[in-house]
Amino acid sequence: MTRRFASALVFAVVCAACSTPPEPLGPRIDSADDLVGALRDAGVEVQETAMPALRAGLPGGRVVLVGAERVEIYELPTEDERQRRLADLPLETWPTGAPNVWSRSRIIVVYDGVDGPTVALLSGLLGDSLTLVHPDTVEPYPPAVAAAIGHLVEWIGVDPGAVEVVAYESAEWPDACLGLAQPEEACAQVVTPGWLITLQVDSRTYHLRTDELGGVARVAP
Repeated sequence: MTRRFASALVFAVVCAACSTPPEPLGPRIDSADDLVGALRDAGVEVQETAMPALRAGLPGGRVVLVGAERVEIYELPTEDERQRRLADLPLETWPTGAPNVWSRSRIIVVYDGVDGPTVALLSGLLGDSLTLVHPDTVEPYPPAVAAAIGHLVEWIGVDPGAVEVVAYESAEWPDACLGLAQPEEACAQVVTPGWLITLQVDSRTYHLRTDELGGVARVAP
């Protein structure tokens, strides 16, 4: 599959906003704390803020910075309450139009931005955004793909929008160093589940190995 992270995405309110997509594979996420922990396990910097999260139709939530991106998390007491609140959301009246909205277990997550890796990471953990219209998207990326993109962007110094996801597949690595230990590096000798991810920038191809959530990522020679 070939998909490009673009610097701008097209959003629209769709009737699917009242339904819940299938839960993706990955860590169990029932609460706001679970989501923050899963993001950090994926190698992403998450900062708590004192900013209130206020949306019409939702109780007060919390705002976190995922990298530099502002993300709102609303935690409801039960799944039934979350479904009721979601069905009543007046998405079309929100000033920003139709931000990305995810719904899973007892939480609703709202992201107004257009950063591709952030959308991909949250979709990998929470399932498809209920308001995202992106015809090229067949399924959400695993969190490790977004982490691999971030690793490559930092390593070669390019804009995330220039990175193309060529392919990704699950893999098992022979040790905690993903089979790419440096000379004299000590690695735990345990089979490590993860991903082999192929990325492309311009005409150059990069193969990255990661662990399951992308907390460890290495560029293969």
